[in-house]
Amino acid sequence: MIDQHASLSEKFIKKWIWLYIFSFIIAPIGYIIKIIISGQLTVSEVGIIYGIISLIIMLSAYNDVWMSESINHFVPKFVTEKRYDKIKSILLYAIIAQMATWITIAFCFLFFADFIALEYFESSMASSVLKVFAFYFIGINITQVLSMFFISIQNTFQQKIVEFIRIIFTLFFTIWVLFFESSSMLHYSYAWLSWVYISVVVAIIVFYIKYYKKYFQNEKIIFEKEFIVSIFRYWFFVFLGAQAWVVLSQIDMQMVIYILGTTDAWYYTNYLSIIWIPFIVIAPIFGLLFPVFSEMHSKWENTKITLVKEIFTNNFLILGSAINIFFFTFALPITYVLFWSKFITSGYILQYSILFLIFNFILQINFNILAGIGQVSQRAKIIGQAVILNIITNVIFIYFMWVYWAAIATWLGWIYIWYKSENLLKQDYKIEVNWKLFFKNNFILWCLSIIVLLIFWNFDWLFSWFTRSQWFFLMLWVSVIYFFIFYIINYSTFQNFILEIKRLRNKKV
Repeated sequence: MIDQHASLSEKFIKKWIWLYIFSFIIAPIGYIIKIIISGQLTVSEVGIIYGIISLIIMLSAYNDVWMSESINHFVPKFVTEKRYDKIKSILLYAIIAQMATWITIAFCFLFFADFIALEYFESSMASSVLKVFAFYFIGINITQVLSMFFISIQNTFQQKIVEFIRIIFTLFFTIWVLFFESSSMLHYSYAWLSWVYISVVVAIIVFYIKYYKKYFQNEKIIFEKEFIVSIFRYWFFVFLGAQAWVVLSQIDMQMVIYILGTTDAWYYTNYLSIIWIPFIVIAPIFGLLFPVFSEMHSKWENTKITLVKEIFTNNFLILGSAINIFFFTFALPITYVLFWSKFITSGYILQYSILFLIFNFILQINFNILAGIGQVSQRAKIIGQAVILNIITNVIFIYFMWVYWAAIATWLGWIYIWYKSENLLKQDYKIEVNWKLFFKNNFILWCLSIIVLLIFWNFDWLFSWFTRSQWFFLMLWVSVIYFFIFYIINYSTFQNFILEIKRLRNKKV
């Protein structure tokens, strides 16, 4: 089920091919959908739709008692032991544990839609959208369980193909709504609902044919007390916390809605959309780290865990710095290209936090290690402290200093989580950071950034000279030049990467 004889290089290169192929296809489709909707609806209406989606994402992080991450932790261990009865059991536990919360939350959306719409979103129009997303909530959680199973066995192709089917049909339905000139919040909401269930059917069929019939059909469900207690102990501590990115970003979003309203919430959700762009490159890596760490820990290969942590931290520091500086420099043009000039406020919000995104990159490495080695109680403690810090800073910053400062509250949480997790890991997984390479990259790239900003200042006067399409192609060329310079600076690092690929192909080096 998992290729346990593959080298680390094979796991991190070959399996990432599918993650990157689909990520680079799926991410632009998501932005196309958002661009279409933002052009057809008012700022407030789009703020309602994405405010509800944000609420669903946050609830999804908690409603499964964090079963998804438990699957990611235990399944690689059970595959190593060839205990397919345990894998079948934990999947059944996951479905049962989640069904109660799925139905409860969906019914709350359905029967209290009018109250939530008026009291929380302060708009009666949100009521019908909430009722649609009640059913969307159930569907998306079913795909979450199966998708996490696919990633836990390191089958990146099957995990991504389900997500691709969902997003591509959402795009088709969105274009259909636009083509027939029936744009409305309700119709676009059906675009999310209708096709999520197609991905559910596909995921179930793939799971049944590829895995259930081959590995699980004749296995019995385990109801041993010791086994169940060990599983639920892990679930409980993970449930106390949540993934840093999901919790911190969605709490910010919900507090912006509650304190400032849906218009400012749409500025903020566009900022979140832009800041997610770097994760098109980074997120596929995180998707595979957790199960690989879990597998290595089950084999007591702590030296390998330290090696992977050091390699990834050093590379993420230089790559993250390059991405952060680029987005800080071109925040306004990027916002203009994606979301029109009426949303340029999102670009200013971006500049307040993008330079600190690097802490999010490296904290993800630490959190995947903590989860992989079973230190979920410590991780839950860190996240709980960060959430409290985030709520307090959001109340102060948003109330007194408007939506820009919600971004600052977010990066304070990122720094705190990274610092605490690094302290926990440094004794057993101490690494050497290549500060020389880090500072060399920052010095050169910041010099380029300062030159650009001095020439164009804040880009406002250029928006009247160039159309969005012209800006798009201009930014495309600028990106190529910028990252080519980045490649030249780090030529030797990339050469080492190429040598590793050649070894995989059994070529002489």
